Amino acid sequence: MTIALSIAVVLLGTLLLLLLGSQVEMYRSIEQLREYGGLVDRPIPLDVPSDRTPSSVGLPAALDTAVRGVVLLLSDRCGTCRSLAASLDGRVNPDLFLVVEPGKGASGASDLMVSYQLDPERTVIDREGDIASGLGLKVTPAAVVIENGRMTRASSVPSSRQLEVILSSVGAKAGSLQTTVASESA
Repeated sequence: MTIALSIAVVLLGTLLLLLLGSQVEMYRSIEQLREYGGLVDRPIPLDVPSDRTPSSVGLPAALDTAVRGVVLLLSDRCGTCRSLAASLDGRVNPDLFLVVEPGKGASGASDLMVSYQLDPERTVIDREGDIASGLGLKVTPAAVVIENGRMTRASSVPSSRQLEVILSSVGAKAGSLQTTVASESA
């Protein structure tokens, strides 16, 4: 009886190892499929003119003296942009400015602002697309990082998770746009 029980335990252990191996292989295959299909939300680095001040491309002048900040470019024609606007849930990070490019006529950006309760003081409507073209960007959603009054880097923003990564990378540095603006008005 103990021999039969030992054989059963060995067979079950072998079966368990085979199932575990197939599970690992399945997860590896899923990861490869996601990678191949482009389903991984990796931001794509974008070129941005680092020799120009933010206000020279139409961004708020407060960014020229900002220690840090992020400008998020959205379009009302873009599903991912609408998803990002919804993920903000009416709350805009103090280091975040929004640039909305209307695509559905003059009221498209205003509709987006009202629908997602975007802060009008931190949102710029780029009706003619001058800001995006001044930055040399043709893709939305995109984020431009401002550090010490200069545009240092830009990337696409494929998901709200990646927006949080960008905001936390900027937020980890000392100073803020809020303290800069407050000190100017004092």
